Amino acid sequence: MKKTCIIILFLNVSFSVFAQKTFQNISFEKALELSGETGKLIFLQFESATCKRCNEVADKAFEDRELTIKLEQTFICIKIGPSDPDRERISNLYNVKENFGSLFLDQNKTLIHSFLKSTTRAVEYKEQIDLAIYKSGEEARINDLEKEYRNGVKSVEMIELLLRKRKTLNLETDSLLNEYLSILPSDSLKLWSRLAFIAQMAPIIGSAADIQLRKDYTIFNKAWRSISYPDRVIINNRIIQKSLQKAIMEKSESYAYRVASFVQSTYSGDLATGKKYYNYNILKFYKETNDTVNYRVRAIDYYDSYYMTLSVDSIKKADSVKRSLQLNKHRIAAANKADSGSFKQRQVIQFAFAPATQHFTSELNYAAFSFYKMFDDPFNTNKALQWSKRANEFFETPEAMDTYARLLYKTGNITEAVTWEEKAISLKKKRGFPVAELEAILANIKKGKPDIDD
Repeated sequence: MKKTCIIILFLNVSFSVFAQKTFQNISFEKALELSGETGKLIFLQFESATCKRCNEVADKAFEDRELTIKLEQTFICIKIGPSDPDRERISNLYNVKENFGSLFLDQNKTLIHSFLKSTTRAVEYKEQIDLAIYKSGEEARINDLEKEYRNGVKSVEMIELLLRKRKTLNLETDSLLNEYLSILPSDSLKLWSRLAFIAQMAPIIGSAADIQLRKDYTIFNKAWRSISYPDRVIINNRIIQKSLQKAIMEKSESYAYRVASFVQSTYSGDLATGKKYYNYNILKFYKETNDTVNYRVRAIDYYDSYYMTLSVDSIKKADSVKRSLQLNKHRIAAANKADSGSFKQRQVIQFAFAPATQHFTSELNYAAFSFYKMFDDPFNTNKALQWSKRANEFFETPEAMDTYARLLYKTGNITEAVTWEEKAISLKKKRGFPVAELEAILANIKKGKPDIDD
């Protein structure tokens, strides 16, 4: 879903114009061919089909000269846009249907590393490149291990090592995990350490590994508690992601409800939050399976219940308090660092802060834009308009302003629509992003075109 896009945005930096030549206008197959000929890895930028801002943020980073040199020296670089003929095949191959970001591949199509985020900070991409290069060495070792495995070396120790390596590279582990279970001595499954290992592989809900893992609650609980809390959160998130994707791929409503129930169970100490994320996952299932009837009903209940009832002023005040606390924390840390040195100097304090209001804007704008695209009737259009208005009350972004302008136009408020589209263009220009698309939409609004996206 569009709202799952994660953007790390840093402004007020300078850029060059080297990105265009970095990415080659070639097919995926040609990139694989060149990778085999040159020994270079493949850097595949999978662009979002629903979040243009995500793509624009990444483009900012790719304008950095040092980053482009590093990419060109080591990778065959290609972009997969929304209309690329290879898009569906690649999205199925690497499970990036609802995501975007950077994929690092070898000549055998093996996914070495992924960075499913977007940022203007070139330094983050450089770090991911270094990590991918390191993992490419690990990937070569996996190929050797899998060759041994196919040749009959199928000991418990061998499969455990292979599972760990595949997990490190975010490769599929469920089929191998089930085979691992088939060769284990039955009494070994009574060892909490063995179950802890199985849990770390994040077995899909309802799989043989999942059933075996939770068969004896006492042993499972001991195994689960032996894993650190942050790792348990990561494991559960991975289980949920894989399982919901299975429900979506198979269009299995009953399995989606089973996944949602599992999600809810992970919030046993917070029933309200558990119920919210139960509903969120069901909503996501209906959206991704294009079930517009069920999506519409669920969406109205979800966004009206969890977002439209919030007090904008209260959320803004809470953000202000959190920002002040975080700033004071960094000031104290900076002062302590300065005091520990041989001399003092003026320090500029920089830190990232993601206000809750920005999150609520993103969620409501996603819902409003989805309804704008999916429905033409007055009731649903006005519902989307309510969400869009509230999104801009929380936190004004060019994207939220643009959605509001489109909906205002759709409801016949042409003058207001022009005003808000102009505001969106002005804010986007101020932040240094291209505005050609928004200017085209503004022109269509002024012309009174029935479909302002054309």
